[in-house]
Amino acid sequence: MISRLSLAAVAAFTLAGAAVAQDPPAPAGTEPGPEAAKPERACFFNRDVRGFAAPDDKTLYLRVRSKDVYRLDLKGRCPDLDWETQIGLDSRGSSSICAPIDVQVRVRGPIGVTRCPVSAITRLTPEEAAALPRKSQP
Repeated sequence: MISRLSLAAVAAFTLAGAAVAQDPPAPAGTEPGPEAAKPERACFFNRDVRGFAAPDDKTLYLRVRSKDVYRLDLKGRCPDLDWETQIGLDSRGSSSICAPIDVQVRVRGPIGVTRCPVSAITRLTPEEAAALPRKSQP
């Protein structure tokens, strides 16, 4: 016996499949090339962070291992981030950080601990890391 929920699910999947099947093929010569490929997913472990710099209260640069630099863009202001000499990274699930949802920045201020959500994580190239102003280098 099939329940209404199952029939609705089958209908939804059928319609979704039909919509995908009706997409027109890309015009010749417009296939995505290697430059249009998805960026490599850059992950690091919480335990590998060796230093940080916060040029303002919305941006955090992390030195991971000895040579990698990551930029964490925060969803909003993170009070006292650019004044602190110690921060914490609360990672969810495991100590592996691959996406903004995997981590929150923890900052201790004069009124207690603030947890700041992350909106983006970007692994900088060696050239980008070297070009950072001195205040921003972790």
